[in-house]
Order: sequence, then structure tokens, then C-alpha cells
Amino acid sequence: MGRAYDLPGGATIGARGTARPARLSPLEGTAIIGDAKGETVAVHQIRSIVRPATLEEAWERRRSEPDASRFLAGGIDLVLYVPPTVSTLIDLSALGIAAVRQEGADVVIGAMATLTDVLESPLVGEVAGGFLRDVLRRVASPLQRNVATLGGAAVRAHPWSDVIPALLVLGARLDVFDGKLSTVELSEARARSESPSPLVLAVRLPGASRDGRGAFEKFARTGFDVGVLNCACFAIIERGQCRTARVAVGGTPSVAQRLPRVEEMLAGKPLSASQIALAAQAAADVVDVRDDRRATAEYRRILTAVGVRRCLEDLADLGMEVKE
Repeated sequence: MGRAYDLPGGATIGARGTARPARLSPLEGTAIIGDAKGETVAVHQIRSIVRPATLEEAWERRRSEPDASRFLAGGIDLVLYVPPTVSTLIDLSALGIAAVRQEGADVVIGAMATLTDVLESPLVGEVAGGFLRDVLRRVASPLQRNVATLGGAAVRAHPWSDVIPALLVLGARLDVFDGKLSTVELSEARARSESPSPLVLAVRLPGASRDGRGAFEKFARTGFDVGVLNCACFAIIERGQCRTARVAVGGTPSVAQRLPRVEEMLAGKPLSASQIALAAQAAADVVDVRDDRRATAEYRRILTAVGVRRCLEDLADLGMEVKE
């Protein structure tokens, strides 16, 4: 049986579901979270935190209160915003889903593993030449990476996410639980509209991704800033030809999507300068971009061509002959 904690008068929620006394607002029972400057950044109506001991208990609580509850992993997004209907957080820290392990040919990363856990894992370092590890080193700040979880990053799928394009090109799948265990493609999981959405247990990197290499490009004003646009490419090269190619572009400003037309152009072809130029231009032509406060659609098309070209050039420069 899990544990439940009542929070009279509201509470601010810290990393990993820890609670500390909150400053009450004039609205009875509302907790105010302040930033380092003492400014109000969120108002929460959290009345209880439950810590289930089993998957079934966690799912039943979420299923029975779809509007009033949310799963709590790293907690970064929940600190910034909790829907006003939510009064209960379901802390996942007791479910034992934070390990990184080998399962057959796949590397399986528990949903509660932090980004730091993932980038420091030797198993993850063996996938695609350490591609995911290298991407995660460029995500947010070290302090945020110590709290944010890979499962949370996969589920929340922010438009500016650097994690989603990397997972897409690696062919990542999600182990999920909604009363039964199943494995779904990352893109499929994001397209599902049921409420509540299944509980993500792990991110699964297929064994085939070990045979290739990945490259990532991000356009941002600073290393910790939200990117204007990002690109990820993955390729398995045999005898100088691309056996498999995957290309994803994010921050468009929509959530990252793969570009099948560009991937088809690269399949079975060498990563020559002329082929890279054609693929980069095709990416700029087909990517779905829009204006927002960070950049215009036209500028994002230019960045797409530059980013895809740089990623493919990086892959070509690796000169790997993985399988002869």
C-alpha cells in the first residue's frame, strides 16, 4: 500500500515530490511559489500527495481522478504550472522505474531516471556512439538535469524540447501502463488523445541504434536558452551508403517531427556533399514552420537547411563503416 500526505493550506512542491510549508495567499488554501527574487510564479491548490507502491495503485488513482490528479516525476513543469482543477499529485518515486538496464539488444531507461542519470550511464554511452548522452549535455542547466526525468521529457514533449528530436531519430519506444503493459512508438504515444494518458514506465532504445551514429544541432542565443530551432539526424552507413537515415526538426515552433521525404532521399545513397546539399534544401522545403516571438517562419526555414546540412556533414565526417 502506498502513502498519502495531506497538505493543509496548500504546499509548494519540490524535486522528487518533497513538500515544504507554503506561504498562503489571500485565497484560502492556495499555495504560492516564489522564485529566487521573491516574485510569485505559480499558484497551486495541491491538497495531497500520494505515493503508490504499485503500478496498479498509481494508475487506479490517476484513472479515478483524471481532472483532479497528475503524476509527479521530476516536478519541474508542475512547479511552473498546475491546472486549477488539480488537487492531488501522484508521486512515482516508489515504483522502482529509475534504472537503466540492458534488455536483450535494447537499452531500457526507466522513466524516473534523471537526465543526469541518463547521460552518465555507460549503457547509454554505447548507443549510436554516445549520441543521446551528448545531446543531453546540451539540455538546460546541470541543476535542471539533476531533477528533470527522461520520462517527463518524453511525455511533456515541449515544442522547444531538445530531447524529443534525439529520441525520434533513435527510433525510441515507450513502455507504458494503463491497466496493462504495452510498448508503443514515441510518435504514436504523442498522438494518443485519451485522458488520462498511460503511465510511462521507460524509454526503450532499440538495439539497432547501436549500429549507427547521430548528430544534433541547436540554434539558441545561449547554451541554456530555449532554442529557436533544433535538428537531429541518425544514419547507419554500410560500405559508404546510408542503409538507414532519420531526420527530425523541432522548435518550428511545433513539437519535433521526422521528415520522411528527406529520409527517403538519403536511403541507399552516399553522404556526399551534393547529396547533403539536396537533402538540406528538401528539409527546408517540407518542414512545417510558423512565426512566433522568437523567429519568423522564413528564418526557421533557413535554419532548417543549415542545421540538417551540419548534422549530415558531421555524420559524413565520422566516416564510420559499421558493418562490412
